[in-house]
Amino acid sequence: MVLAACAVVSLTALSAAEAQAGTSSARGFGPTKCTNIGNGEVCATGISGSPNGYDAAYNKWAGSAVTARFQLVCTNGYTKWDNGLFTISAGQRKSFVFSVGNKGSCKVVLHSGGTAYSSPYVTIP
Repeated sequence: MVLAACAVVSLTALSAAEAQAGTSSARGFGPTKCTNIGNGEVCATGISGSPNGYDAAYNKWAGSAVTARFQLVCTNGYTKWDNGLFTISAGQRKSFVFSVGNKGSCKVVLHSGGTAYSSPYVTIP
């Protein structure tokens, strides 16, 4: 998971070690598609290169802290959960990279408080 205080950021899946190592693997990012859920937005981005997969993000603008999880849901029937519950407060951004390869058209589902919020579908460029 990545944590940042910016509401609009470039989605990268680099760890600090990768960024400092100057890896030469090519990464391509498709368009980021988001759904406004009132107190923030849930977003999805397709990533080609290394890792090959999908970035899930929740940018929380307002409201009290919540506990949530990400799920990747693809039109071909493939689904995968993130690594577990996380807590997010207003002004924070949480993300998770699903390093699953190209599964076609997929969306991110944010599960919180018994409610599910979906991003639009994205593909890997």
